[in-house]
Amino acid sequence: MNTKQVVLNKLKNSRKDSLSKKVDLSILDQFSYGTYQDMQQEVDNLNYFTQEWFPEKFDQWYDLGRDIYSIYFQRGEPLLTEADFNTDEAVLDKIKEAADELGIEVTQVYPEYFEHKDAITEGLGYAEEFERQKQEFRDESKSV
Repeated sequence: MNTKQVVLNKLKNSRKDSLSKKVDLSILDQFSYGTYQDMQQEVDNLNYFTQEWFPEKFDQWYDLGRDIYSIYFQRGEPLLTEADFNTDEAVLDKIKEAADELGIEVTQVYPEYFEHKDAITEGLGYAEEFERQKQEFRDESKSV
């Protein structure tokens, strides 16, 4: 072959290689998530979340939910209710009435009268908050 033909063949081959690289590069750009290494990193992330993270977090969430449900809905703890406070309030009112009829200070009949009244007021506030939290848990449980 003559030199001119060799140069033309090299130019043709070079042009084919160049076009092949451009085609290859454009095809490589079509991957949905970059390179193999990028995809493998995301596969590893999915593996971690599905095989380790979720089971651990789900168990924690489930246990916490059961604890909250036990206290707020099954009354797993003997917590005071609004009815309990109302009963004590009625008893305190009777004590006060009896003390007034006798013409003595209520604290002479029941020394912790005022503290007990304050505890009822405080407890009723907490009982309201308890019911609000119960409703919040109910609402959030439905949204999950």
